[in-house]
Amino acid sequence: MSGVPAHVTRGQRCDQALGRLLAAAHQDLAIAVQDRLSARGGAPELRDPDLTIGRMLATAHRALGASVLQRLAHQSDPEREQSPIEYLGALPPHGHPLADRLAPVRIKYRGDALRAAQSYGLRDLMPALAGARRITETVISLLEFDEAGTKVHSSVRKLAHLLDQARHLTERPPTDTAADPPASDYLRAVEESLQTHAVPLQRAVHGARELLREELVPMLAEFHSDMDSEMVTRDLADDIEQAWSRAHDLSRAVAIVQTVSNDFVGDDLRQAKLEGTLLAGVRWNASTVWPEEWEPLIRRASTPLEEEPGVLVISAEPSNTMVSADP
Repeated sequence: MSGVPAHVTRGQRCDQALGRLLAAAHQDLAIAVQDRLSARGGAPELRDPDLTIGRMLATAHRALGASVLQRLAHQSDPEREQSPIEYLGALPPHGHPLADRLAPVRIKYRGDALRAAQSYGLRDLMPALAGARRITETVISLLEFDEAGTKVHSSVRKLAHLLDQARHLTERPPTDTAADPPASDYLRAVEESLQTHAVPLQRAVHGARELLREELVPMLAEFHSDMDSEMVTRDLADDIEQAWSRAHDLSRAVAIVQTVSNDFVGDDLRQAKLEGTLLAGVRWNASTVWPEEWEPLIRRASTPLEEEPGVLVISAEPSNTMVSADP
């Protein structure tokens, strides 16, 4: 027999088990904090158990959230954390509205669509946000153990610089397509698909930057308690985490535009106007139908992809100019 009274429900037993687990965790943490403070020669500081547990859970929540984002993005090392476009470049666009556009239209405006996708500066933005996340965690750790001072102010200055850089990178002026001909409706659709994720990212970065400049910096300058500063820094960490998540959303949108602009496997391009069109990087296969006069040029300029049997990629801009091999 378990010795548990019959009137105790299963849910109550779970609550009791959780309570015992939290109590044990709190006791271990209290010992660790006391040992750390005693080793520094200071008197142990009594802490509110609920506040201590709350801090533990908040830290665990942020760490778990970062791990989940990393796993979903298929990031296997810190370098890939800073270059999301690389591992999202092959994202299949199945069911995406841009993928349903006519192939001749997609290839005609391919160069403009790729330039729009690349104009968001994600290769520079992601490292800036990754650095901001790391520095914020450092500031929280310093404030949590009452180590405010030169290290905190130095870290906050670096954080302000990174958020200024992120704000600059997200303030991309929208592409003016109003004066373009009606056929550029596809480019407007591309821009709208990107702006849907770019605008929330801009707001998130702006909110984090304003919280840092208007609340945390003045609070540190006026010698508020470390606990107050720590609480504001935790709010800032949440804002930066939101910006990081929004940046990943934009990265996926950029990757979809890149995939739609490069993938023409099995498409009918006989009606496409290819003169002056950017073609290097286009993927195609034996089922892709090219304009008759372009097919031999496309074949000469293409190479097979080892990782995708039967698929070729145009490795150079097709040309009918022949270079003599004679000296």
